[in-house]
Formats: sequence, structure tokens, C-alpha cells
Amino acid sequence: MPTRVGPTHVVISGRADAPPLVLLPSFAGSATAWRLNVAGLGQHFRTFAVDVIGQPGKSLAERRLRDRRDYSEWMSDLLDGLSVARASIVGCSFGGFVALNQVLATPERVDRVVLISPAGVFASQYWKLTYAMRVRAPLARLFRRLRGAARPRSMADIVRRPPRDAAWAAQMATTMVERAEVSVISPTVFTGRQLRTIAAPTLLLIGAEETLYEPQVMLKLARRRMPGLTGDIVPEADHIAAMAQPDDVNARIIAFLNA
Repeated sequence: MPTRVGPTHVVISGRADAPPLVLLPSFAGSATAWRLNVAGLGQHFRTFAVDVIGQPGKSLAERRLRDRRDYSEWMSDLLDGLSVARASIVGCSFGGFVALNQVLATPERVDRVVLISPAGVFASQYWKLTYAMRVRAPLARLFRRLRGAARPRSMADIVRRPPRDAAWAAQMATTMVERAEVSVISPTVFTGRQLRTIAAPTLLLIGAEETLYEPQVMLKLARRRMPGLTGDIVPEADHIAAMAQPDDVNARIIAFLNA
């Protein structure tokens, strides 16, 4: 789909007459991050799994993204191109920031929102994200070169627990362990005033094994900063809970969006 930032790749699934549901992945996850979810979600919704602009994937940013307004304008163009006037959005990690940013920019176009371990939004994770991208990933590349790249790339280079989807893990090992050209901004921490203006029903899901922040502490903070928010901890799930526990997370998303 053409947008003012550049062409954007979307994988469309599900019944054509079903309510629209936009799926935004974690950083560099691409639309394929939802491989284990679309079959279940597609029974209830018309799903639009997106390669977020400016990240590794089939979308192509033709200029650098400067601020969160660029993301909201990009998303508006995308919805226009898809002929979607109003949709619910599920966003994981950086995708969670993009989702809630859209609610603030165009509330009339967003029905409900599901945030899965969002980056930014309620509190900053700047130092942890900086360490992962600028220290841990480069060290993984260095160690691979010192070993002569004898061992295949692996998500074990940068995460504690291997993803459930082996094919997706192999792809992510390439995009994260090897340097990719990206254009992203730091995910915004929204003010309490901004969060209190959000009328769209919002569900926050955090994996019990999340390492970006302490799950219960973040859930409590989010509820305090955004009154009315619904939240829960997903057992035996890490940062990408929808992949770690697809059936559980699908059931929670469907129940919330159909409520």
C-alpha cells in the first residue's frame, strides 16, 4: 500500500466481511510475528498484519521517520489505502506504542486496543533497549565473526528463551543479529493527561516472564496512569506473548474485542 512515508507491506487474512483488526509486531518482527495467531483471529476478524515502516521487512521507508506524528500519518494513509474507516488494533512492544499513538492522533478511527508488553507508553525502557540494540546485538555479531560464523545465527544470541516458532526465530536472528537499516524513533512515554483522554477500551497483556520490566509493577503503574484500563499477566509467556502462548492470547483478544 502506498503511504506518504513509503510503500507498506500488509498480509490480509480472515473473512472479508468480518470486523477489521490491525496487527502491529514488535520491533523488526515483521508481519510474520503473527503467524501463530492469524488462523484463530481470522475466524472472527479481517486481520491486517503489517510490516511497520522503517523496520526490517517488505515495507520501504523513503525518508527518515522524525517523530510520532510521522507514525500516525503513516497509519492513517495505510487505513485509507485499505478502505478501513475504523479498526481495532493489537500492538506488541514497539507496535504497542504505535497503536496507542494512533488512538491519541485519530481517536475516531480506533475502536479498541490491545497492548502486548508495550515499549514506552507507560514508562521509559530507554537504557534496556539501548543495551539490547547497541551492546548485546553487536557483541553477538562480534562473537560470530570470532568463531568464524560456524554456528548458525540463533535467537539465543540475544534472548534467554528461544521463540516457539522456529522459522520466525531464524528470520529474526538475521534481522537482529546482523545489522539492518532502520528508521525508528524512541517509543514515547505518554503523559497522564494524554492517557486519561483515551476513550477506546484498552487491554494490556504482559508475559509473566517479561524481562524488559517487572510485569506486576508495570501492570500496577499502567492502571494508575490510565484509569479504566484492563490488564492481566499471561502465564508462561515472555515479551512476545502472542507467540509464546498463541491460543491463550487469541482467546483473550477475541473476548475483549467482542465484549
